[in-house]
Amino acid sequence: MMKKAALIVLTAGCLLSSPSGQVIPGSDGVKIFSVLSEAAPRPERPLLLLFFSLDCHVCWEELFEMRHFIENNDIPVDLIGISSEPEDELRPFLNKFAFFYPVVSDRAKALYRRFRVRLEPFRVVLDGDQVLYLDDAAEDFFVRRDRAKRWLLEIASR
Repeated sequence: MMKKAALIVLTAGCLLSSPSGQVIPGSDGVKIFSVLSEAAPRPERPLLLLFFSLDCHVCWEELFEMRHFIENNDIPVDLIGISSEPEDELRPFLNKFAFFYPVVSDRAKALYRRFRVRLEPFRVVLDGDQVLYLDDAAEDFFVRRDRAKRWLLEIASR
């Protein structure tokens, strides 16, 4: 019985941990912020901002594709999802798919305007205030994905 209890506590601890190993606030493990500065866990690291919509199935795929790519290649960037949906709509989605990276609920679309986002998914790589990579909306989705991955690999090689 004690082994089962210890296993349950250990499993719960793992589920409530972020990719960086820090405990995530809240019982559901989801971190939703209203501004980017609050969402960036480590200001010294570059950020991959991934703009997405809950109505866009390609966006869902891209969230998990980028998460997988970053984790498997040990790329030193922090992934942050950006959506214009309200927190009460984002939370169930993020819980359902166990997406425990930070997400910004950009209701006023300030980040969308700042980076001229007109379609989703859309990727921006930032180092501080400097834009290292910005999707070109005129390019094919898969071309944009490949270009973003090349930029991320370049960051990893530094």
